[in-house]
Parts: sequence; C-alpha cells; structure tokens
Amino acid sequence: MTRAVAPCVVIGVLMLAAAGDAHKGITSKYTYNAEVYPVFLNRCGHCHIDGGVGPMSLLKYEDTFPWAESLRTELLSATSGDPHDFVKAAHRQISARELDILLDWVNGGTPEGDKAQTPAPPALRIEWASGHPDLIAKMPKGYQLNATVLEATHESALPVQTTTPVTVSRLDFLPGNPTIVRSTVLSLRSPDGTTRVLGTWVPRQVPIPIALKPPVRLDPGSQIVVRTHYKKTWKQEGQPASDLSLVGLYVD
Repeated sequence: MTRAVAPCVVIGVLMLAAAGDAHKGITSKYTYNAEVYPVFLNRCGHCHIDGGVGPMSLLKYEDTFPWAESLRTELLSATSGDPHDFVKAAHRQISARELDILLDWVNGGTPEGDKAQTPAPPALRIEWASGHPDLIAKMPKGYQLNATVLEATHESALPVQTTTPVTVSRLDFLPGNPTIVRSTVLSLRSPDGTTRVLGTWVPRQVPIPIALKPPVRLDPGSQIVVRTHYKKTWKQEGQPASDLSLVGLYVD
C-alpha cells in the first residue's frame, strides 16, 4: 500500500537543528547524487532552491547534509499538525519509496556518492502557471520590509486595467520576491466597495492557478486586493527586503 507524507514542510522548522553527528558511519545504500537529489528536485525543488522561499537549498549536497537530523524529524512528523496549514497543504505528497530513500540516507550517514555524478544545480524559475495572463494587475508600489522586521502582513489594492466588463475564470499570483512571500489571500473589490474573497495562493512544488467557480465578472474600476504574509528566512535576518508582486487574470 502506498503511503504519503508532505516532505517540504521543512520551510519553517528546519532552523531548529542543523547538524548531525559528523563522525556517523556510512550505512545507507542510497547516495545524494544518485537517489536523494532526484527526490528533492521533484518534491521540494521549487521552494528549497537558491532564491526560493525555503530557508536553504536542498539541491546542493553541501547545503543539504548538515540538516539531516531536522529532515529526519520533519519526514517522520510530516502528517501531523494543523490540517489547515496552508504551507503544508501547498506541497505535493511523497511516496513510500521516496520516504524510504530519504530516511535511509539521513539515518545512514548522508553519503554524497560519486562526485562525477554531481548534478548541476537548477536555476529558480518563477513563471505564470497557465502561461501569460490576459490581464495583469500590479501592486501600485513596492512593499518594504526593513532590516529589523522578520515577519509582516501587508494589504495592497491592485487596479484592474479594463474599460469593459470581463469574466475571469482563473487567477495567478507572481511573487516579486519569492524569498519572503509565504502566502497571499486574493479578494475582489468591486467599484461599489463590496469585497469578496477569491482564493489563497501559496508557494507550491507544481504551481497552479486559482480556479474561480463560477467565473467572476469584473467591472471597470474593480481592484484585486492582495493580503500577503511576508517572512524572512534566517539568511535574511538584519537585512532589508522588498516585494513588488503581480496578479494575473485569465478571461473566459
């Protein structure tokens, strides 16, 4: 029977413990280069990559193995916790075989494998999930997180540039600074001032747009309100950060 857990919920808690026993013997039959890297690439690599929202890259051996003990703890407890946690819900499920590979590796000395097989680290890709949108709403101005602030929530109203009514079937969100954007609630503010929630965006291993069922009519003068949760990683402590995100609208 296949069982599944969410492996990439390491975003918030891997900072608690960084290193295992440096002198632990190698007993794992799996190596990072041959078996472990493909699992991290396919299950966690959209967030845990240089420039991504994760606090460390899992796509480089030297960045990954110091976190072995924290990875083990998270993999064993990934199915617990708040079922409504958007960060946990955002990540794809890991198969029983993939879980076995990762646990065997972290418990078995985290061997790197043949250096000649070291995979080239991929570049971060931040793209629209459904191709280029029909309309793009932009934050009127960038949001600044000063050096002393670690976490904040900010609301911004993005004008929709249309002179005629349009019917929108999907929305997408493109973070301007993916290292600090943790989640965003998107709402529609009509010209009469009424507001309704359309959906929530979170970073995902496989990005998907927000489907609007039924589709939503937007009149000229409407705004997309984005309420964004920002949080720095430990790498960004004491540094300023800024964001200028976009919302894409797909018209029926």
